Amino acid sequence: MEKKYRVFRFLFLFFFVTFLTLYFSSMTGYYEYQNHEKMALTEEQIRQFEEDVKAGLEVDVKDYLENTSKDYQNGFSKAGFQLSNGISTFIKKGVIKVFGTISTFVTN
Repeated sequence: MEKKYRVFRFLFLFFFVTFLTLYFSSMTGYYEYQNHEKMALTEEQIRQFEEDVKAGLEVDVKDYLENTSKDYQNGFSKAGFQLSNGISTFIKKGVIKVFGTISTFVTN
C-alpha cells in the first residue's frame, strides 16, 4: 500500500510541476515572444524590401523572412500546454462560481 502511495505522490508531483512550468511560461508571454521573433525583420531585410519596391519588382514578405529559430515543440509539449490552459480555464470558472455564491450569501 505504501509503495502505491509513493508512486501516486510522485506522479502527482511530476504532473503538477509540469503544469506549473507550462502555465507560467504561457502567462509570461514566452510563446508569444517566440512567435514575435519569427516574424521580426532585420534591418538588412527591410533595406532589401525597400529597394525591391523602388525598383518596381513584385514583392512578397515571405521572401524576406528567414526562419532561423528551431521549433522544439512536439506532441507532448503541445498537449501539456493545452492541458494547462484547460485546467486554468476550469479553475477560473470554479473560482468565479464560488465567489459568486459567496456574494449572494453576503448580499442577502
